[in-house]
Amino acid sequence: MINEFYRANINEEGFTKYGVTAINSVKGFKHKCTWICHDDTNYCKGNHVKLAKPYFDKVDPIYYGIIYSLRKTGSYRLANLIILVIILPLIMYVLLVKSISLEFKIRKLKNGKINT
Repeated sequence: MINEFYRANINEEGFTKYGVTAINSVKGFKHKCTWICHDDTNYCKGNHVKLAKPYFDKVDPIYYGIIYSLRKTGSYRLANLIILVIILPLIMYVLLVKSISLEFKIRKLKNGKINT
């Protein structure tokens, strides 16, 4: 609902790719990100990023490494979905459940309710 409300109240023409029209245009603006930021990271970094500038030397190798690895699979979009949308959230969920489980065991041990 928020996206469609926003779409109805903007004056710019959306970017179309694969027959789908996005809310944002492909034109570069200094005051907001558009599809140009998706396609040209350096444009976005030069015009919109302020707080993260001191960390580019640390973040860029990871960021570009992920993009390079996804492109090496042969199907960037499919790899993006499988790895970043399915596998990584699943791993984080499993680690969260394991962490909570260990926390409960630690509390039981501290309260003397488990015999070791």
